[in-house]
Amino acid sequence: MKSNPELLTASDSPTRGTLDWKYKGMLMGITFSGLMMLNEVGALMAIPLYTSMSVELGLTPTQVSWALLSTLLMGAVSIAFLSKAGDLFGHRKLLLVSVSMIFIGYVISALAVNFETLVIGRALVGITAGQALIIGIMNDRLTALSRQKAIGVIAGGQAIGVTLGFGLGGLMIELGATWRHSFWIGAALTLISLLGVAVWGSDSDAVVRNRSIKKHIDIVSVGILGLSLTAICVGISQSTVWGLTSLSTLAFFFGGLLGLGVWFSWERRSKNPLVDISLLVSRRLLPAYAVFIAMGVGGMITFNLILGYAQTPFPVAGYGFGLSPLVAGFLFIPMTVAGIVVGRGIPRMLGRVRPRIPFVGGAVLLLVAFAWQYFMHEHLWGVLVGVLLYGVAYTMLLTIAISVIAAEAPEGKGAGTAAIYIGIALTGASVGAALFGAVIGMGVTPANPIPAAGNYDAGWLVGVGAAVVAIIATASLSRDVELTEAVSH
Repeated sequence: MKSNPELLTASDSPTRGTLDWKYKGMLMGITFSGLMMLNEVGALMAIPLYTSMSVELGLTPTQVSWALLSTLLMGAVSIAFLSKAGDLFGHRKLLLVSVSMIFIGYVISALAVNFETLVIGRALVGITAGQALIIGIMNDRLTALSRQKAIGVIAGGQAIGVTLGFGLGGLMIELGATWRHSFWIGAALTLISLLGVAVWGSDSDAVVRNRSIKKHIDIVSVGILGLSLTAICVGISQSTVWGLTSLSTLAFFFGGLLGLGVWFSWERRSKNPLVDISLLVSRRLLPAYAVFIAMGVGGMITFNLILGYAQTPFPVAGYGFGLSPLVAGFLFIPMTVAGIVVGRGIPRMLGRVRPRIPFVGGAVLLLVAFAWQYFMHEHLWGVLVGVLLYGVAYTMLLTIAISVIAAEAPEGKGAGTAAIYIGIALTGASVGAALFGAVIGMGVTPANPIPAAGNYDAGWLVGVGAAVVAIIATASLSRDVELTEAVSH
């Protein structure tokens, strides 16, 4: 579809920053933000309904676990290939393909009558190349400052999506809706995203830039990376089922690490690597990647601990607020407010100061948020304050990290460079889910199924540990990294 005048023709030459922010640039940023927000809503609103889904389909606990895990694994497998393909054949084209596959995944999930069909549908929903492909487009179509504004808008949209997702899931329970309804709503939201991208989404210069070169995707490289990330995610996520020291857990986890080593070696010798390895391990880029481990762990800990504690009735457990799923979802409203406000302010700050200073500040604030929750999560107002602090820290770290990755990406490799951080974020989420399962399950037995109050204390301490990782990562970012208009990409 070439309804947009900014789309390149065969006679055009690649140029950067061709969209004026005030009009088409901002519209594109809002479109991409809506895509990410609706993705969050579609994914999160189904979580409270998985219990009824397992009952209706007769799923075992292991099958439910794999239904959840399939989404994560598809993301790990597909992200590298789709992102590299976007860098070569056009990011908008691959973005439309990936969003279309998500739509199909929701439809299959809604129609599922057995475990196998459900897993296929949920796997397709896990195609998460959109964020990486968006960076490939923004690197070509927006100036440095406009790109940072767009990333801030996208971060705000994701924060809004968290509250809407949990709130909509709770509302569906209140209204007696089923898990099938949630997947149909997910399909509808994805269709809206698809139409928005088709109408307002620009394309990058990838087609023109690669017109005269032989297009080649190193299938071996992306295959090794995808399978390695998948193995690590499986090992971590299933460790609470198989046992932390079981042969299966250790084989998947360490096999995945070994695979990453093989991939690293392969990329160093490749003539056309997915990402420049020397840049990948440099202080200009590695710290931005490393932050996503902490954010993945911290996000899973935050969402699960708050929802679990808030919905636990005090008369039964001796702690908790006894909130309905709908009201519990509203506890994340402060995160939405923080996302909107901070998402607008950080890009302006990055135009005046080097990113390392606010980057470290966001990590420190993340530590404060988890420490606050450790001491104050027994009070409803304390949880709301903690969510606000987390929302500010999350938006700061997300906006700055993605801005650094986009700015440091070599020309023509924006999506491939961004794909690495998404794979790392998926791994971090797996670690967070496994840690939450291990912590909240301490001392829990069939005869005593309710976690002790101390389990939540331990969970917030895990969050503190993740924040320390974030501080170390952000503090190691090179002082030479700049995100101003004067920087050459």
